[in-house]
Amino acid sequence: MQNFNIHSHTIRCHHAVGTDEEYVQAAIKCGLHFLGFSDHVPFRNRIPDHDRMTYDEMNEYLDSIASLKEKYKNQITILSGFECEYFPEFDDYYKELLAKVDYLILGQHYPSQCGTDFCESATDDELVTYSDLVCQGIKSGYFSYVAHPSYFMLARDSWSPACTMAIERICKTAKEHNMPIEINLKGISYGKHNFIDGTSFFYPNKNSIAIVEKYNNTCVYGLDCHDPKYYAKMNNYINEFKTEYPQFNQNMVEDIHLLLRKK
Repeated sequence: MQNFNIHSHTIRCHHAVGTDEEYVQAAIKCGLHFLGFSDHVPFRNRIPDHDRMTYDEMNEYLDSIASLKEKYKNQITILSGFECEYFPEFDDYYKELLAKVDYLILGQHYPSQCGTDFCESATDDELVTYSDLVCQGIKSGYFSYVAHPSYFMLARDSWSPACTMAIERICKTAKEHNMPIEINLKGISYGKHNFIDGTSFFYPNKNSIAIVEKYNNTCVYGLDCHDPKYYAKMNNYINEFKTEYPQFNQNMVEDIHLLLRKK
C-alpha cells in the first residue's frame, strides 16, 4: 500500500477538526512514512476565508508544521504544502509559496477569486472554465498533482458530454506534462450516489475513471483528510476503490520524491 499521504488539512480551513499533532500521530499509527500538510491556500483575503485560513495565519501554519517535523523526525517525515486553485494572475504568488513549502497540489474549487464553489454550481458552461483553469495549472509546472478532477459532480445530477470534455482535456494535458491524477479517497468516504444516469461515487466518478484509463494517466491516492480518524481508514478506502474498479491498472506513484517538484 502507498506509504504516504500529502493531501491533509487542518482546522484553519474551518471545515476540518483535530490538532496538527493529532494528524501526525494518526498517520504514524497507521504506518505511513510521509505526511504532507496541504491546507487550502490563503489568497491574501481576496477569497472569503470561510473555507481557508487567512493570509495572516500562514506563518503560524508553517511554524506548526516545522515544529512537528522536528519533534517526530525519528518516526515520520513531515512535509509542508498547500492545496491551491490556479488563477494566472497569481503566478508570482505560487513562486513565493514554493520558496516556503515543499509542494503545492492543484485543487480547483472556484472559477474566480470570488466565484461560486464548483461543488455548488457546475453547469456545462462552467465546466469549460473549470477545465481551462485546471489545464493552465497543469501547464504552469507549479503543482505536484491534480486533486479530485471530478469534484464538480457534487453539484450535478448526471454526467454529460461537457463532463467528458472537461475530464478528457485534463487527463490529456496531465499526460502530456507527466502530472499524476489523484484518486481522492475522501470521495470514496461519501459513498455512492444515485445519479440520473446511474450509481457512482461523486468522485472519483466512474466516467472519470474510464477517461483516466483511456489516457493511461499515472495516479496517486490522496486521503484529503479533514479529521485524524480517517487515517485509520485509508487502506480500507483504497481497497474499496479497488473492489469498485477491479480493472483499474494504472501506474501508481510509489516514490513520494517524484511528487516534490519545484518550479
